[in-house]
Amino acid sequence: MSLTAPARARVARGSLSARALRRAAAGTLALVAAVAWPAHRAAAQALPSADSVLARHVAAVGGKEALMRLTSVKQLGRMEMPGVGLSADAEVLLAAPAKMVTRMTIPGIGEVMNGTDGEVAWSVNPMQGPRLLADKELAQTKEQSDFYAALTMSPSVYSSIQTVGVVDFAGEKAYKVRLVSKATDVEMFRYFSVASGLMVGYDLTTVTEMGTVSASTVVGDYKDFGGVRFATRNETTMGPQKILLTLREVVLNGAPADAFAVPEAVRPLIRK
Repeated sequence: MSLTAPARARVARGSLSARALRRAAAGTLALVAAVAWPAHRAAAQALPSADSVLARHVAAVGGKEALMRLTSVKQLGRMEMPGVGLSADAEVLLAAPAKMVTRMTIPGIGEVMNGTDGEVAWSVNPMQGPRLLADKELAQTKEQSDFYAALTMSPSVYSSIQTVGVVDFAGEKAYKVRLVSKATDVEMFRYFSVASGLMVGYDLTTVTEMGTVSASTVVGDYKDFGGVRFATRNETTMGPQKILLTLREVVLNGAPADAFAVPEAVRPLIRK
């Protein structure tokens, strides 16, 4: 498993500009990524169906039955951008049926947060204030927060899924699976180890208030937490920047009901 998440930043004359920080916050909280991939000729053997590749990953992390017993997942870790000297504590909290809150505490900037209570979705950023998400951003957030669909990699949230080949990814042979989001019509690719069945990475484009953000993410170092395995290392490449997200703790079940309450700063925007 990997965080739903993923950041964008740029360096201007050796320092991180305010605009770049905004892009970093937006992209990192989205916890997603993509790069252009060269075309690969399919292996001269029958490829497994996309459904079976996704199901094999689910089995490898603990099985659908174990995942369906979960009601919430809290992930705590550290986000680092070595190229610009930026690091922050990060937290992702998800709960059934479709709730999510993501927080980062950036030194010198403050807490950056986004989330959804299942109905509305929001973002709170010290550099631009609170706002409600709408259109494709809202649809994307709701899709990402679909708790059981995300945990079990359910094909139900995609309009199209297909195994398109066997490629070299992160040092091993991997099945490359193409998926198209129903909510946003955005194409993404996931990569699954031929040997272990585990997802080893993905690339995609996500929608933010700054536009689309594309990157490629390598995931690994799977560890067991309460009978379910999670990837504890995520390394994302966005242009010249690298973003490392390392999990130190995963807490299963027991999320408080008020954890997903709409932030006070956002409530006036709903009334408008």
